[in-house]
Amino acid sequence: MKFNRFIRYTSVFLALLVAGLAGGCTEGNNKSSSSDPSSAAEQSEKSEEKKDKESSVKADVSEEENQESEEDEESIPEISDPTPDNEGETVNGIFVYNDVAYELFYGSEDMAKYYAETISDIKTALGDGIKVYNVVVPTHVGVDLPAKFDDLCEPQDVYLNTIISSYTSDVIGINVYDKLMHHRDEYLYFNSDHHWTALAAYYAYEEFAKAAGIEPVKLSELNENKIEGYSGSLAYDTGLETLKEDYVTYYTSDDDIDCTKYDEDGENPEDYMLIHDYASGVNSYGVFLGGDTPLLVTKNENGNGKKIAVIKESYGNAFSPFIAYTYSEAHFIDFRYVNFDLKSYLEENGIDEVIFINNSMASATDARCEELSNLVKS
Repeated sequence: MKFNRFIRYTSVFLALLVAGLAGGCTEGNNKSSSSDPSSAAEQSEKSEEKKDKESSVKADVSEEENQESEEDEESIPEISDPTPDNEGETVNGIFVYNDVAYELFYGSEDMAKYYAETISDIKTALGDGIKVYNVVVPTHVGVDLPAKFDDLCEPQDVYLNTIISSYTSDVIGINVYDKLMHHRDEYLYFNSDHHWTALAAYYAYEEFAKAAGIEPVKLSELNENKIEGYSGSLAYDTGLETLKEDYVTYYTSDDDIDCTKYDEDGENPEDYMLIHDYASGVNSYGVFLGGDTPLLVTKNENGNGKKIAVIKESYGNAFSPFIAYTYSEAHFIDFRYVNFDLKSYLEENGIDEVIFINNSMASATDARCEELSNLVKS
């Protein structure tokens, strides 16, 4: 954006300089006839025309600059702090503030580079014929705490940018942090659980669709449903019954989605459901894919005619239905639980598009990176 402005300002300056030189030449050529009233009037008229044009150019540049400035400085919602004297507390390693629990983040620059190297190595192993996208999702603590807690743990925007800048050039990194920050005053994360909501996952899906050049399904075209009374993993970890109660929103499509479940070896198929609408209580997040399963394959006759594999952990569960509503065939692989070789699997199923989606804590965990690497080592 700044480079475009430099080019525009340079163009305007050259235009004005040329106009000034032209005016100077005209003035010099007319000195001998300066006593001619008609010549003086003509010069005055030309001078006024030049001023009008210069003013018009400056006005256009100023208007465009203001528009771009408004776009560049699109406001990030402020997070209200109704209890400014409350410093929060840490319970069993979980930070609790205003009855909301946050899993702390300990990612480092070295870990960010290690994760990026892991994904890049997988891309190399898969070969040139496979397009690889990668999304790392910021966790709750990195998005909507008041500014006074900025030093509570490592800033996730810096960590995520390090990952994106450390991929090899053939990995397509997708930044969802900025999109989530601009919606941070919405219900993006649970109060009592370490996961994100379906709404947050949808915003990430929109960013993926933009990068992939596909038409995203609109929320208005889906059916919104809600499970009340959710108390999740962080309520269990802290032992606190005072955390704010959650609900789980999920979206369904009118399309007939065929879903098949396979075991960790990619065998023993059985009919399954994409959305488990009977989920309730502490298992409410299981509405997405029925929880963590090694391999699910969906087929959608109304899809976009394309195939894709989604390599994920549990954060990817809330993201996956939107992919199933978009693609004609989608393979959802939980890399923590499968034993088969990913390259062979993609070749056997005619898949040339892969998206990795992990939360930032998973990306900063050695065990998760080792499990990812094992996808192409069997």
